[in-house]
Amino acid sequence: MLNSADEMGSPADTPIVRDPVGALASARLMSPAEQALLNWLGEHIALQSSLDYDGTAGWKHHSVYELVAAHGRWFTPAALPAQIRPLPIRDCAANAAATEREHPHLAYTEGFTVSADSPVPVAHAWCTDVDGRVVDPTWTALGDSAYLGIVLPPNLRPQAPLNRGVLEAPDTLFPLLRSGLGAESH
Repeated sequence: MLNSADEMGSPADTPIVRDPVGALASARLMSPAEQALLNWLGEHIALQSSLDYDGTAGWKHHSVYELVAAHGRWFTPAALPAQIRPLPIRDCAANAAATEREHPHLAYTEGFTVSADSPVPVAHAWCTDVDGRVVDPTWTALGDSAYLGIVLPPNLRPQAPLNRGVLEAPDTLFPLLRSGLGAESH
């Protein structure tokens, strides 16, 4: 486990942010981008916790940050395969959904990333292959990027024509926060 509250220099009552890869965390070193993303996620969870907002009382997860920390895993940045065409920026959910429909061996994935050219983590959607490699039709220069996300079950993946991000739209995110990912994937 990485980043306990004490290691982050936070008060002891701050929630512990666990590395989504769990026991494998000690078996591999994290890249600087992964560590930055994990720290950012922990800061958001701690901030949300400190607000003492009870609007999500009784929910399995109180924020998208908690959801991704609980169910997310690290994915390996890789070059865009030759058969995948790059698509316009700013449409990552639509791009990933279209790419998955064209290439059904890929899986639609959402979470957070730190791109190679920016130190700021953002919500993002991409595809992954069976080996956990990123196939990102939106960002093609991955370099030292970090990808932490959830392969969403087929019933939760965006549908044309809207192709909205599942973890950003209230009508799809709130049920996941209330009940957890397992309840929605059946």
